[in-house]
Amino acid sequence: MSDGPLRGSVVLELGNLIAAPYATMLLADLGARVIKVEPLDGDLSRGFGPFQEGESLFFMAANRGKESVAIDPKDWRAKRVLDSLVRKADAVVNNLRHGAMDRMGLGPDRCRALNPTLIYATVNAFGATGPYAERAGVDVVFQGESGMISITGSPDDPPQKTATTIGDYVAGTNTALAVAAALAEKPRRWRRIDISLRDGLMAVQAGWNALAFATGDQPERTGTASPFLAPNQVFEAADGHFTLAIVADRHFAILCDTIGRPDLAGAYPTNEDRMAHRDRLVADLHSVFRTAGVDHWLGLLQDAGLPAGRVLTIPEAFSDPQAVHNGMLVEYDHPVAGKVKATGSPIQVDHHPARSAGPPPVLGQHTRQVLLEAGLDEGSVEKMIEEGKAVAP
Repeated sequence: MSDGPLRGSVVLELGNLIAAPYATMLLADLGARVIKVEPLDGDLSRGFGPFQEGESLFFMAANRGKESVAIDPKDWRAKRVLDSLVRKADAVVNNLRHGAMDRMGLGPDRCRALNPTLIYATVNAFGATGPYAERAGVDVVFQGESGMISITGSPDDPPQKTATTIGDYVAGTNTALAVAAALAEKPRRWRRIDISLRDGLMAVQAGWNALAFATGDQPERTGTASPFLAPNQVFEAADGHFTLAIVADRHFAILCDTIGRPDLAGAYPTNEDRMAHRDRLVADLHSVFRTAGVDHWLGLLQDAGLPAGRVLTIPEAFSDPQAVHNGMLVEYDHPVAGKVKATGSPIQVDHHPARSAGPPPVLGQHTRQVLLEAGLDEGSVEKMIEEGKAVAP
């Protein structure tokens, strides 16, 4: 949103794939100008399908509202441009491999010398320092080494990976939060921010960690059920599945009255009772829920004020009335791909989705404009493009 709370802020992104690009997209949604510096062949995610008119929809999912500058960072003119961009930026965000920013001449010490009040944010695999600082990693590795895979799935099945690349989106959100906080600091000062993808996953499973801390043992996988509350899981009706969560004993009594089984409230009066006999309780509830369809049960449960919902497919979720109302499905006019559907912003500001107005950029779409702003003359810009040291459509 061009008039968002971060309007006037300039963020320089040197990112690849998801984590840093998602972070800067959130900042762009909140009003920041984001200049994305890409190699001559583009962000790696530009090569990932699905494609529309040859343009990657995967890339677009984390790059709306940005300006794309495609240059060869080894070229002396490109180095001048990068220095100029760092001097003028409020923040630099990157998720390049360990040492890559230093090799480009954009390590933290040099960037601080160029811009003493810069916010310098790095998303790394395991940490900026320590025994794993130089290790490579992607989401499935972080899910495995955070303990997340060990707690996902049913007890009788092998451990399961979470379907989405959750580590990247968690790290991206953490990065955006930290950068936005630093942008709000008065007076502005140098801040170095380091975000670990694995640490982010370890943090979001804090409840499960507490179970391990309390017992000293590995918690047992519980499928869709909560390890803390019962009933709190997916249930099967006559024609499909739905979710139901009970978080207080009085809510369980309401549930039992609602489904015509007040005897269950007496049999399982407390959450401790329900957790101790969860298998039997779930069997009792399934014997009721399988007698009618999802619509029947959700009508009763939601009317009673209980947290219950459908198990929707992705297309169903985006056509859901509340998701439509919140603007979670958006459509862009892309200069090459045409009309493109994409995921909207989960953030609302002043009752409007925090979403940048611009579509995701074509590779090098803003190269000429940004190089001129950085101090190169038109002749130098065109020569860089002719020599293959910069890309512009």
